[in-house]
Amino acid sequence: METFNEFVDKKVHEQKRQLRIVSKVLNQGGFGVKEHIDEDEPYVFVSNNVAKLSFDGVRVYGIGGSLAYRVQKEEKTHPYGKAYPIDLEEYYNDMVSDNKKSEEAAKEIINGVNEELKNFFTKSAEAEEEIQDRQVQKSDPLGKVILKSTGTDYSNTLQSTGTNYGG
Repeated sequence: METFNEFVDKKVHEQKRQLRIVSKVLNQGGFGVKEHIDEDEPYVFVSNNVAKLSFDGVRVYGIGGSLAYRVQKEEKTHPYGKAYPIDLEEYYNDMVSDNKKSEEAAKEIINGVNEELKNFFTKSAEAEEEIQDRQVQKSDPLGKVILKSTGTDYSNTLQSTGTNYGG
């Protein structure tokens, strides 16, 4: 009979194996990848090299029986925001059930995971730009109103009469 600690150790070992695979897949896709697999909470940091963002990348880590990624400001900080699942085993099973060969399914998974993160970074950049545009509109009291001139500017044509009315 297996003890609870043995069960947990197997799960942690499996997640580390999956993280190493994802690390290789994302590295092949052109992402900057830093492995933090031998830490208490193993993860892979994936640098954003797609768009200019307020955060440096995402953390890919094990959650439950699968992997997920979350926004991370810098490589050594904690992630924040919503977790997005990456279920490699499910992707693979779907591909194989569609009568694809193992090698072909693996290539599609590699492309799919890389494309998913590229899309995430691109959409995040678009969302940040939209938020920034809204903030600019709120801070400018005129918004984006264009003022048209209604005639000649006479402010520079006034002449002094030499009379002092102010006292």
